[in-house]
Amino acid sequence: MTRLTKYLPVLMAAALLSCEKQDSPAAVKPTDPVDPVDPTEPVPAPNEGIAGEVLPPWQDGWLDIHFINGGRGESTYYIMPDGTTMLIDAAGAPPAEISGNEGGVPSKPSSSVSCGKVIIDYIRHFSPDVSEGKLDYFMTSHYHGDHIGAWRDDWSSKYGWMMYPGGGFVVNGLPEVGTQIPIAVIIDRGDWGDNGGRASNDYFTDGGKKRYENYVKFTEWTNRAHGTVREALKVGRDDQIVLKHAASTYSSFSIRNLAAGGDIWTGSGTGVNTSYVPSAAETLKHAMETDWNINENIYSCAIHLRYGTFDWFTGGDIQYAGRSSYSWKDIETPIAKAVNKKMDAMKASHHSTKNTNSPELLAIFKPDVVLAGIWQSVQPNPATVTNFRNANAGVKFFVTNITDENLSTLKTDGGIDASFFQSLSGHVVIRVSPSGARYWIFVLDDSNQDYVIKSKFGPYAPQ
Repeated sequence: MTRLTKYLPVLMAAALLSCEKQDSPAAVKPTDPVDPVDPTEPVPAPNEGIAGEVLPPWQDGWLDIHFINGGRGESTYYIMPDGTTMLIDAAGAPPAEISGNEGGVPSKPSSSVSCGKVIIDYIRHFSPDVSEGKLDYFMTSHYHGDHIGAWRDDWSSKYGWMMYPGGGFVVNGLPEVGTQIPIAVIIDRGDWGDNGGRASNDYFTDGGKKRYENYVKFTEWTNRAHGTVREALKVGRDDQIVLKHAASTYSSFSIRNLAAGGDIWTGSGTGVNTSYVPSAAETLKHAMETDWNINENIYSCAIHLRYGTFDWFTGGDIQYAGRSSYSWKDIETPIAKAVNKKMDAMKASHHSTKNTNSPELLAIFKPDVVLAGIWQSVQPNPATVTNFRNANAGVKFFVTNITDENLSTLKTDGGIDASFFQSLSGHVVIRVSPSGARYWIFVLDDSNQDYVIKSKFGPYAPQ
């Protein structure tokens, strides 16, 4: 269980904030004396938090899925039932306020706070004691900057990023998180190009190569500094990402590896389809040709998490763009067919932009809850949102950000009102009770780092 002493100071601060928001004549001011909190007071149960209060800490037996929002990509923090921790991706796209990206959403809580620090502070606040301030797993969905940390040649002069002393890598995204929070195992899609794995078009660009080289230098440094092991995701297996502290106590929990680097689970045992996507040799030869133009997104790592009757899917930036020319560019359909099961909740693939989350995939998954990590004004896409609605008329759709421009587009092109979304901004947390019996969703204020609940949804029963 997370320490009460770590939780109470923030709770006290949130109480002050809550009082101020009530516009009461007797609102507490920062200089007013505050009654001491009784250290024997029991910590609220994980599902007992209410709007205006700090989200209660994780407890043994519960599953937490935290969508951390810094406005610069995706990062999802998992606290598993026995306290095993995993971070999938560490957003690191340049702040729109500095890069001049007119289509970017505002940085949260501000452009003065790096996205890496947003992730670091969030994990340190919610991490369970059993984790001892470390991450058991980090999973890289794929090698794009909004998931591992961007590369820019003017990284120092324009963005103020630093070169890590003795490491030879620029500190942004994953490298920033990993230099502050030790990681036991890094899991990714494996190497690329001449080094053996399938090549994407990024492999042939200067920026793509430098971004990946920066990633590799970080993994080599953290191996020397912390003994971190780098592994490729073992497609088809359910014994790679496992509970570290009390696996036998939570035997209904499992994570099945579905896809990575273009390889896909067959849906039977640990079988793997290694020939759906062209071979490494073929991609190395043709990846940059106009008609192939292989996007890194189709190589994303995808997993299916189960806890009792609760099912969750996440697949990085998988997509189906270009399938009319090459069927293998639809990486979504074979993944969904292999799983062949309804999902209670899922991460919207590729930030719910166009040519993702296909009708074929959603006809199988039919998610009740969707979480979308938004960092561009074209996300979510009207047709993609419509796909979700067609698959499940009662779907609950949560976005971490959305621009006024896109709200207008969604209304004009898709007939989708802002009221359709359960949230328009904030960190989003799915909290699943022991054995997966019920789950709740909390939206947290991301305008500061106090983690105060803005809204609460549920309980919901897994289907």
